[in-house]
Amino acid sequence: MPKMIEGALDRLREIPHLDWGHYPTPLEELPRLRASIGTSCPHLLIKRDDLTGPGFGGNKVRKLEYLFAQAIADDAEVAITVGGEKSNHARITAALAARLGIRAILVLNSAAPDDSENQWTPASLALDRLFGAEVHLVKTREERLPTMQAIARELRSQGRRVIEIPLGASVPLGALGYVRAAQELAAQLAARSVSLDYIFHASSSGGTQAGLQVGCQLAGIDAQIIGVSPDDPSGTIAAEVRTIMRGLAEMLGLSNDSLKDDVTVIDDFIGPGYGLASAESDAALSLLARTEGIVLDPVYTAKAMTALLAWISEGRLSKRETALFWHTGGQMALFYTEKSKGKRQKAKGKNEE
Repeated sequence: MPKMIEGALDRLREIPHLDWGHYPTPLEELPRLRASIGTSCPHLLIKRDDLTGPGFGGNKVRKLEYLFAQAIADDAEVAITVGGEKSNHARITAALAARLGIRAILVLNSAAPDDSENQWTPASLALDRLFGAEVHLVKTREERLPTMQAIARELRSQGRRVIEIPLGASVPLGALGYVRAAQELAAQLAARSVSLDYIFHASSSGGTQAGLQVGCQLAGIDAQIIGVSPDDPSGTIAAEVRTIMRGLAEMLGLSNDSLKDDVTVIDDFIGPGYGLASAESDAALSLLARTEGIVLDPVYTAKAMTALLAWISEGRLSKRETALFWHTGGQMALFYTEKSKGKRQKAKGKNEE
């Protein structure tokens, strides 16, 4: 092993992180999905990071283990972050904060301009409150950051120790979770004597992809990493991935020119927009469920799976190659719970009298 890589891995092991996820997450074959596609299908694997554990799991667990280790070191009393009302990141932030006894504040934007008449609450939002988080709802994505900053300033003026966690924990410190995940994957691949040609995953705030880009290079995984955007243009996400990669290189004592920065993000499968399913993503979600009993989410992973299936159908992957789908979780976006349940139960009882 080159000294530069050995030194980077030594630094990685020294950086504090919680160890609350369920690792290693399974690496599984997808034989029935492959059979449904036909003889031209490449070898398909799936990395089950939907099973990381806390807060119903997902890729944010690996990232937040680093951010909350920093919160402990700083003796933080309050953790505050931002996201949408279905946010996986916010939900897991709330869960880990509850486990640590840290006050959690979430600034979340609604999915619709005015959903006051909607009788359903997204499952993730209901879980945020169940975990004890304080939820501040704003109307737009643009309002989230200034609202978080204003709340943090007010708390600090009261003498509170606050950690502000960026969207998706997608900063170099959080991305270390996926540098470490690549080491985990390398060991699993070696045990199977398998090499990869492609890794497909959903890529939005950039931290997961940046961690995989750096981690795979350090682990000797020579695969093309394909980030699939569920929202922003590919150039915007790729630029953020490169910025986080530079931060990772600095943290791990690597020179920027020692890392390949050929970042691939595709934005052909966004469909009607962020959080809105397309006919193709619905079909991909249904196909994996019916062939393998594995559930995707409609916001991120179904669109990433749509991309993988499209590349196969277009002949861009050959049957001699091996592609890995990295399942980043998010299935809570499929589910809702009723609002004002008590009032409807009373009304029902009255009608039955």
